[in-house]
Amino acid sequence: MLNQTPILNCASSSLRLLVIDDDVALTERLKSEALAWNMQVEVAADLKMARIAIAQTSPDIILLDLTFPDPTENGLTLLTELASVTPQMPVVAFTGRDSLTDRVEVARLGSRAFLQKPVSIQQIFKTLTQVLNQTHAVEAKVMIVDDDPIVLATVCSSLKSWGMDVTTLDNPQQFLEVLSAEAPDLLVLDLEMPRFSGIDLCRVVRNDQQWSDLPILFLTAHTESDLINRAFAAGADDYISKPIVEQELVTRIVNRLERLRLRQKRGQLEG
Repeated sequence: MLNQTPILNCASSSLRLLVIDDDVALTERLKSEALAWNMQVEVAADLKMARIAIAQTSPDIILLDLTFPDPTENGLTLLTELASVTPQMPVVAFTGRDSLTDRVEVARLGSRAFLQKPVSIQQIFKTLTQVLNQTHAVEAKVMIVDDDPIVLATVCSSLKSWGMDVTTLDNPQQFLEVLSAEAPDLLVLDLEMPRFSGIDLCRVVRNDQQWSDLPILFLTAHTESDLINRAFAAGADDYISKPIVEQELVTRIVNRLERLRLRQKRGQLEG
């Protein structure tokens, strides 16, 4: 069974929070409240200071304002850099701006949450803690089936860097044996493979009551709606387009694992 989301332990060493914001009054309040939430706050009043702080201390989480006086760059500039260099770094966007365009762009760049000012200090720390719990909870077994060894190596490396236990398989004919032996929490299938396609394997899984609730994601280089519809009809939960973008891959997998976790928790409460 998938590991339940851990609760951050206040007895452990404090977590490093980097606040990137030029609002002095706000950052001082965050500093004064941080200890109660088991966090140590470092403040960067501009993006230049933020880049230095990130390089020197590698924070556990970042609270990032999107608006700064410098007209040449803003918080989205830094978020773009982080998404490219350290996509696993959890970032919470924190801003007085509330346009749909901003929310979409922040989500695309991998931010874990969006907070609109004004918001209470308690809500800020509550959101940060929730994001950290989700980030530290990517403890799951993922099985990937693809006949391309380069894809397998790429995906495996990406997921392992997030703490996942990854099993790869390049021969679909061994699928059932490996599935039974590994008992993964999530399955990633290439859409097109020799002998047995990903759709074939997906149907086999959905026909077996033992695996009927297993989350299944497809990898595909195709965008034809008919093929994608066939995958969903076979029981797919989601699909990821090739070439694979690491942040998109991880985000989609984490979202599916979190939904599975919630279903399991709900089932335990109802049982």
